[in-house]
Amino acid sequence: MTDDNAVVKKVDRKAERVARRAQKQRINASRSVRRKMMKFAQDERFALSLAEAIPLYWDGFYTVETADEMDFTESLRFFDWFFFDYSDENSERPYKLFQAEAADQLDEKEKEILDGWEEVFPPSAYEFLDYDGYSNRFKLRDYFTKEEFTAQSTAGPGASKKGDLILTRLVPVGSEIVFSVVAAYIPEDEIAGLAETFEAARTADQEANPDASYVEFFRRHSYLIVHHALSQSVAEGRFAVSRLDPTRIDKAVKRSAKKIAKKFKRKRK
Repeated sequence: MTDDNAVVKKVDRKAERVARRAQKQRINASRSVRRKMMKFAQDERFALSLAEAIPLYWDGFYTVETADEMDFTESLRFFDWFFFDYSDENSERPYKLFQAEAADQLDEKEKEILDGWEEVFPPSAYEFLDYDGYSNRFKLRDYFTKEEFTAQSTAGPGASKKGDLILTRLVPVGSEIVFSVVAAYIPEDEIAGLAETFEAARTADQEANPDASYVEFFRRHSYLIVHHALSQSVAEGRFAVSRLDPTRIDKAVKRSAKKIAKKFKRKRK
């Protein structure tokens, strides 16, 4: 009996190692796919779409002229939304185009990851219910649908606290649900009005698109969550976006400062 138990435990440990190795491979594949996605979304063919999408997503706080002043996390969140969700009357979502064109750029694991993201829900607001620091897992509840999730993020909770809204997209990677990119958040005392904003948007959308599903509606309007967060930042006296923070020093600001300096020097001449 003891020998049998030892054999079972040995088999279980081996299976766990195999599962961990397979999951690590999927995680690496997901990171590789995301790098290729982001590069694809910046292709010249999307120039006009980007010019329209940037001020739409950022409620005018960024435009195509100031886009290079986004910080790293702002850029990731914007391109995640643009790649998966943005479309206009003249073009398909970049995700669908990438899926159709990128077969020769992806290995089998990357294709598996990409195909698994076809039906992912748009970025939403999730109530922060709990967090396990050992496993980096969050317990979340979708603010609108009330569906609950356990999702992983190695970035941890940052400054957010239980009761706040975590702003992210949840995507499957093998056996886990993970944050698509580094999340933002809305403090608990700044949530008021968000539900009403979406109720009004849903009513208007149903009149214009009576046959649209909830996912289609949300894909078209998820940027309203960002607008709410930005407006609350302004109301609370914070800088709505990174480029407005005078204490910010990073590569994007330095690039912008160099451009201004060059223009000034040309005028002096």
